Amino acid sequence: MANLDNSIVVGQNVREIRKNLNLTQEEFAEKLNINAQFLSQIETGKAGISIDNAINICNTANCSSNKLFKNLIKSPDNIDNYELLSDRDKNVINEMIKILLDTK
Repeated sequence: MANLDNSIVVGQNVREIRKNLNLTQEEFAEKLNINAQFLSQIETGKAGISIDNAINICNTANCSSNKLFKNLIKSPDNIDNYELLSDRDKNVINEMIKILLDTK
C-alpha cells in the first residue's frame, strides 16, 4: 500500500515539474523519450518510475531529485530545501545573500 502512495506522490511531483516547464504531457514525454500514455500513468500514480526514468526526468527538467521525491524523502538541509524553491524564490534568496555579503 505504501508503494502505491509513493507512486501517487511521485506522480504529482512529476506533473508539477512538467507544468513548471509549461509542457504538455505529449511534449514532456517526447523529451523523455517515453510514451505520453505512460507519462499519464506516472502522473496519476498508476505506474511507478525506474531509477533510469527518475534520472532522465531530473536531467531533462534540470531539477534536483529533491523536487522529484518531494514529500517522500525528508531532507532538513537548507541547501536541499533551496532546490525545492521556484526560480523566482531562488532569485530573491540570491539577492538577499548578495546584500548580506556586501554589508560586511
